[in-house]
Amino acid sequence: MSKRIQKFDNFDWIDLENPTVDEIKSTSFPFEIDENLIEDSLQLGHLPKIERTPDYLFIILRAYTAAESEKVIGVQQISNKVAFFITDRTLVTIHRPSFKFIDNTPTNFKSPEEVALYLFNEVLLTYDEPIRNQADKMDEFEQDLFLKGGGKLSVEKLYFEKSKARLTKKILLITQSVFDQLKVEDNLSSTLQDLKDTVLHLTLRSEEMIDDAKSLLNSHMTYTAQKSNDVMKLLTVFSAFFLPLTFIVGVYGMNFHNMPELKLEHGYFIALLVMFIISIIIYIWFKRKRIL
Repeated sequence: MSKRIQKFDNFDWIDLENPTVDEIKSTSFPFEIDENLIEDSLQLGHLPKIERTPDYLFIILRAYTAAESEKVIGVQQISNKVAFFITDRTLVTIHRPSFKFIDNTPTNFKSPEEVALYLFNEVLLTYDEPIRNQADKMDEFEQDLFLKGGGKLSVEKLYFEKSKARLTKKILLITQSVFDQLKVEDNLSSTLQDLKDTVLHLTLRSEEMIDDAKSLLNSHMTYTAQKSNDVMKLLTVFSAFFLPLTFIVGVYGMNFHNMPELKLEHGYFIALLVMFIISIIIYIWFKRKRIL
């Protein structure tokens, strides 16, 4: 466990990185932390939440931590949480991985609420670049599908990008619910409103990524079906041409003695002429039906 205590003019900030349950219990806090909330703080896949107690405000948020190339299908794979215990005189943060925005937090704050709101905003900003990268990938997928024939479009990559967008939207929607329940001092109300606007903006962008992924997947399926139809159409055309010709060849390939046409001097050329005429008739019929 890494423990850091930062003292401000009017309050203290205690930051615990990667602690165990026993280490948290053995740490001296200005208030008593409920054991259930300690478990919530360390549970890997716990979703954002807010809970008020007589002594403090407890909040869990999740920061985006997945690598761009990482294949994720779960909340704990795409993000890591930060737990906040907020009082008038103390701020306690608990998290497993190291976060740069926690290490680089300014020191000009006047209350634990100000620090918490700053960190809330930094947590939200971890989603900005991944969503932007997803938008760029969606543009690449569109170019592969519509400009390059779809040969390089990877359905697997598209699926995992959709999974990231879906999980991102889920986390952001619950985070939005947390902020809707959060109450702050009057002088910080505009900051809280900015957080609500930010999480709404990020949610809409992640929803747009989901819609783009669905649209691309449907377009890819349609394109694949169209290619299959084109192949079947080509095979049908070839069959239509060669079926009657094969019939003629089959008839005159039989070894019966009583076949008058076999004794014709120009029978071979007549058979070829008949095949040619049949092919022309079939071709004209396909043209009139706009099949060719």
